[in-house]
Amino acid sequence: MRLLLYVPLISALPTLVSAQEQQDTTRLEELVVTATLSPLPADAVVSTVTTITGEELRAHGIRFVQDALRQVPGAAVVQGSSYGGVSSLFLRGGESDYVKVLIDGVPVNRSGGGYNWANLTTDNVERIEILRGPASVLYGSDAVTGVVQVFTRRGTAGLAFEGGAEAGSFGTILGHGSVLGGSDRVNYSAEASRIATDGVYPFNNDYGNTVLSGSLRATPDELTDVSLTTRFSDSRYHFPTDFSGALADSNQSNADQALSLAAEIGRRLGERSDLRFTAGGSRTDGDFEDAPDSPADTTGFAFSSHRESRNDRGNLDLRLNARVSPTFMLTTGGQVEHETERQSGESSSNFGGVVTTPDTPFDRGRATFGYYAQGVMDLPSGLAVNLNGRVDHNSGFGTFLTYRAGLVYRLPSQTRVRASVGRAFKAPTFCEQYCDAPFVVGDSTLQPEQSASWEVGLEQDLFSSQLRLWGTYFDQRFRDLILYDGSALPGEPTYFNGAEATARGVEMGIGSTLGAGIVASASYTYLFTEATDDAGMPSATFAQGAPLIRRPSHSAELTLRARVWNRATLGGSLTWVGSREDVDFAQTPSVRIELPAYAVVDLAGELEILSAHPGRPGVAGTVRVENLFDESYDQVVGFPGRPRGVFGGVRFQL
Repeated sequence: MRLLLYVPLISALPTLVSAQEQQDTTRLEELVVTATLSPLPADAVVSTVTTITGEELRAHGIRFVQDALRQVPGAAVVQGSSYGGVSSLFLRGGESDYVKVLIDGVPVNRSGGGYNWANLTTDNVERIEILRGPASVLYGSDAVTGVVQVFTRRGTAGLAFEGGAEAGSFGTILGHGSVLGGSDRVNYSAEASRIATDGVYPFNNDYGNTVLSGSLRATPDELTDVSLTTRFSDSRYHFPTDFSGALADSNQSNADQALSLAAEIGRRLGERSDLRFTAGGSRTDGDFEDAPDSPADTTGFAFSSHRESRNDRGNLDLRLNARVSPTFMLTTGGQVEHETERQSGESSSNFGGVVTTPDTPFDRGRATFGYYAQGVMDLPSGLAVNLNGRVDHNSGFGTFLTYRAGLVYRLPSQTRVRASVGRAFKAPTFCEQYCDAPFVVGDSTLQPEQSASWEVGLEQDLFSSQLRLWGTYFDQRFRDLILYDGSALPGEPTYFNGAEATARGVEMGIGSTLGAGIVASASYTYLFTEATDDAGMPSATFAQGAPLIRRPSHSAELTLRARVWNRATLGGSLTWVGSREDVDFAQTPSVRIELPAYAVVDLAGELEILSAHPGRPGVAGTVRVENLFDESYDQVVGFPGRPRGVFGGVRFQL
């Protein structure tokens, strides 16, 4: 197996980076927020949480969040070929819209859970927390198999400037600059970046993305804290491929603008309680443009199309944290969220004459009121218990109840045993409820998709925490899945509830701090998925008894990192993805095929040229190699993965 050839090569490097277990819940000195809505020692968290720090992202030269997620156990990232291509995350075998995505607590998914990871960069990121398992009890709809939260970087005392530039394969150019600073009462950060590339296809594959982000945090007095964060991205992706991956178009493109704003105010009410109020919103504007390639290109179905969309989400959250006793914390709160989605467009087709028709227009909104309570008990005996309950009332589908319960026991032998159960849900999309077009008709009575799941985990520290072993078994049942019925009578709904599926598996890993700045980790995931009920409507994408598409049964990650000669940092990673089933839409009718396994090796290095001193900048040279061995593979049928890319640049600090 080619994987066995890569391991000794990577191991020979004096590098090994802990992009995974080094940040998992066994890292006792770490505080995590996403699992409980408030900072909690990692060893008291009953959920499976991975934290990837901004320092690690910058050390690896990772530019997009999706590339960091590829090294998280249980996470399968699927992108259609080049930079900017639509990218999806399948976490623990769930659907790609089963993960809640937050930026500083603000949901940025489209209503109904969909999210394109292609444009979310790591600029100005303090850390990323990945919660695996159901989390609707804290975050409402969409958090079925997990939550990914990105935290914006905070400033530190004094004033510092950072920046860099990079260029390399595929005509790629990248530049960024940031300022960070603060005092005892105020800190701030701001960053701007731009990436542009010609892409991997021979024509019409340009991609550009501009990102602006910032944070401001103040403590006016000893009892109050205030924070503001914002993030804006403006991207455009040109792509020459049709639905099957064939090179067919010279001028079609997608453009996206995304904005998120978050504000939080905290006030201590005494030694045992505090009140926190958060307000946030996100807006995503999309634009698809495909004009005729030439005067002769006026034949066929939808030879010319234009679509526009706008998705807005605004939310308010008020919660009280009360320490009832030295060992028990109670959190109660309420949330209000309003979502709207607007879509318009038109398509021109020629079947004996050019006809231009509207393209599934709608403009709808819905509101959700959520109320939740959480109890966290952390006993001196080493037992920690977490109990949560929530009720959501949505104007579109009514009332839904969720829960989560778990416990963790810490033994003196540096062993952690934990278990949890939970229920979660995902709301229907606006189109599934409200679309009204010849082939797509919504059903306003649709109910949310839902899940019931449980997991158990074991973690062990050895040799004064220099070696860590961990493993988790999870089992999830998905019900009331929404399917499309292409045989519905004209005017009748084309979407309906009724399908069911299951996903269960094992995540395990090992991490080690070897000394001399060398850190190593490896992880493996086994995943079993099955469509258990297709509601009598089998299709190539979902059929009873068949695996869920694009989820590998086996996957593994190996990462390495080391500091060399006190002036250089070297790192490498190996990502191996096993075989998985997908659908070939180029055939009529569409058929399932098996995509072969593949392994991708990435390398990154940095050499310090000038050390930073007061009044003198620090300068370092950087180099990255993506897909070192130029592996040929498809993540999606017909859409090959990126070939080998080599990039070099410079980074400075002042």
